Amino acid sequence: MSRFIERSLLVCSLLLALSACQSTVNHADQQPVIDEFAIAEQVFVTHLDAQQLQQAAQQLAELQRNHADEPRIADLQQRLADAWLASGEQALQDGDIDAASAALIQAKRLLPQAPALTEGLSSAIAAAQLPVLEPEPVPPAVTRPRPARPKTAPVKPALTEPAPTVDSAEVEPPAPDEPEEVPAPKRSKIKARVIDANADFSVVPLPMLKNRNDHQLGRLLDDVAVDVVRFRAAVTIEVADTLDFHWVAALLSARVKKLDANFKPRLHEVIRSEEPARLVITPNKSL
Repeated sequence: MSRFIERSLLVCSLLLALSACQSTVNHADQQPVIDEFAIAEQVFVTHLDAQQLQQAAQQLAELQRNHADEPRIADLQQRLADAWLASGEQALQDGDIDAASAALIQAKRLLPQAPALTEGLSSAIAAAQLPVLEPEPVPPAVTRPRPARPKTAPVKPALTEPAPTVDSAEVEPPAPDEPEEVPAPKRSKIKARVIDANADFSVVPLPMLKNRNDHQLGRLLDDVAVDVVRFRAAVTIEVADTLDFHWVAALLSARVKKLDANFKPRLHEVIRSEEPARLVITPNKSL
């Protein structure tokens, strides 16, 4: 009888030990799995709600690197693009065309396969830039020296009427004062960075635009902006598509505005998809 009891106790002990092991395994299996994507997504949403679009873009880029196959990324990309479009529309309402253009570019980069979604803001910006792009302000600036001719013409007879016997040597000195000869020395005294101040126009290539080297593009436009302000120059932007035009125009306008907030550059768009990108800069000859 005692052997039977001992065997029963031994069997019970084994059963208890097995139950304990099974309980431990089940407990380990029931531990929650951490969704790293969901945590990073919440950080993205926080930035988006706070209108911190640059930080949200950085968070999205990190998600794309670490979770390239995650289908939820497409939804986050769409949400960020919508936020950029809303920001651009608000900037346009506030009259800040440069900020609106920059926001449009960010939205287009997020939606390369859906250009129709950004067409509304793109058209609104183009319409707002029309006063800047139109060349109407050019004629008044060019014709300013011309009214001086009628003023100087009567002066010569006035000098000769009281003294008809004046020698020709005394009449010749006023010739250097004619308006046509004044602009040349004045323009030659103004130093230019990238253009020829005495030429009718200068061509500045933009090879870095094709390579998407924004750093080199920005450094070049720093010098271009200085010449545009100094010579009140008009700029023709010859690029492959409208997106590149708005990008270059936004960067150049922002730099010009920092140098002279009261001067609005005349920017003209020329699309030449098969030609290298370049700027054609025409100084104001009346300076």
